[in-house]
Amino acid sequence: MLGLIHGEECMDDFDMQLIGNFLSFASRGDRVGLNQMLREGMSPNIQDYDKRTALHLAASEGHAPIVELLLYYEANVNLKDRWQRTPLTDARLYGHQDICRILEVNGGIDFVNDQPMTVRHEEDSNEVNIDISELNVQHSCAVEQGVFGMSEKVKWRGTWVVKTAIRRQIHHRDVKMVLSAKNNSLLRELRHPNILQFLGSIVHGEEMILITEYLPRGNLDDILLSKVRLDLLTILRYALDIARGMNYLHEHKPFPIVHNHLHLRNLLQDEAGHLKIGEYWVQMFYEQIQPNQDSNQRMDTPGDTQKDVSAFGMILYQMLEGRDKQLTENSADISVDLGLQFQLVKGPKRIQQLIEQCTGKNVSLRPSFVGIIEVLEDVQTFLTRAGCPVC
Repeated sequence: MLGLIHGEECMDDFDMQLIGNFLSFASRGDRVGLNQMLREGMSPNIQDYDKRTALHLAASEGHAPIVELLLYYEANVNLKDRWQRTPLTDARLYGHQDICRILEVNGGIDFVNDQPMTVRHEEDSNEVNIDISELNVQHSCAVEQGVFGMSEKVKWRGTWVVKTAIRRQIHHRDVKMVLSAKNNSLLRELRHPNILQFLGSIVHGEEMILITEYLPRGNLDDILLSKVRLDLLTILRYALDIARGMNYLHEHKPFPIVHNHLHLRNLLQDEAGHLKIGEYWVQMFYEQIQPNQDSNQRMDTPGDTQKDVSAFGMILYQMLEGRDKQLTENSADISVDLGLQFQLVKGPKRIQQLIEQCTGKNVSLRPSFVGIIEVLEDVQTFLTRAGCPVC
């Protein structure tokens, strides 16, 4: 987490990694870790970019013991996030009735649902407006964050963020992609522990500048290059991070958000060691143009979620078997049956079968991310109980 605020004051003097860990503990339900940080003096009212507190996160995820712990440390029960939601609003939204009762007893108010809805005019919108003059490039440096565009770490309003400049036109695998004038307000509203936080964009000449959160621990490609082999439980944890983030995007209503370019380099590691998915906005910003045709003849790009499932299978394969240069460069574009070309020798049988199902040529047999999560969780639970790898 970045851009953390205590009340209205910037928390730039705080250790960003410690604050990220604090909010991660609340989101994951880690009472021991959270309690230790609170005892050491961490404020329970710290907020992230979206002004969400640990209490918001715990209420959303259904962690009643965490809610009670934060209230014991006198967390402000009615702080509002960027969408004017309180922790009680989130507890109601996700159906956690036990937490609703806890918050109500402690003075919690749902300002959104307990009052008549009013019309909000566009000029009253609280979305982030970013001016290019606000970006401080002093001490900036290049970062590896994704496949599209050049990225660098810069400061925005006292906080490190990533600035990515994407060109008006790019060519990807013989397809020309042209920047469109689509509204990006939806992107600001997307939030999930396993997707990179999108903060805003700036149109600057022939480029669009995207501002996203900065994660200091690199990407999955860096991780696979730096380590001989990941242990199996770490692989499962990473795979679940990816699958949960992708499931959130695919389950978006009324239409799924299809990534279409899932890649080792746009899977980024946060301060707590979890992966977040970046560049899910590419399909929302660009229109694809058919080869040898002009910009008035755009391709119809329906929500092909199966391409994302195939890319996920190839990424899971590389975490198990080792990074493969060909697959790394083409993970989002190859649609072949890996079983015909590669020998799967590592990992539990169910994981090997999952990879084969995800990457098989028969797309009708590919699982959804809901099914992928179920398999990964079952294997993870079994291995945790067994206490040793199972092949």
